Amino acid sequence: MNRSERDEWLGCFLTEMEASRLENASVPVAPGKALGLVELLQSWRDHVVRIEGELELPDSDRTVWGVYDLIAALALRSFIARGMEIADQNSLEGFRRALGDVDSRFREFTEGDESGVVRRLDEGERPSGEWWWDRVPRIGPIRREIERIKATR
Repeated sequence: MNRSERDEWLGCFLTEMEASRLENASVPVAPGKALGLVELLQSWRDHVVRIEGELELPDSDRTVWGVYDLIAALALRSFIARGMEIADQNSLEGFRRALGDVDSRFREFTEGDESGVVRRLDEGERPSGEWWWDRVPRIGPIRREIERIKATR
């Protein structure tokens, strides 16, 4: 997805002023590195779109993402949740709608992870309220990799 497509999508939910204000809400993502809330949202969306786009690809395609790419995407969603806690709550209405759009898209091609394999692979202390850690794609290369991991444990 190119930058103009992302900007067009974001513009459906946020004005430039709102986006700028929210981008100033920096979320620590690694030691010495922080990202703005809007950048995190766009990254979450990019990951969701790519994972969804790869659902029909074969495992032999060496460009497909795997379970650890899913975990990276879910970590982005967790950073967004943290950022929303520190952001100006009066500025989040459009952001919540945009996030809801991405979250809905993610839910459409995923289902509950009854085995909890994604949480175990992450090895993080994730709050139970972070529902996205309990979902996996219903089909596709990531799902097949998860099934292979489950079979070996």
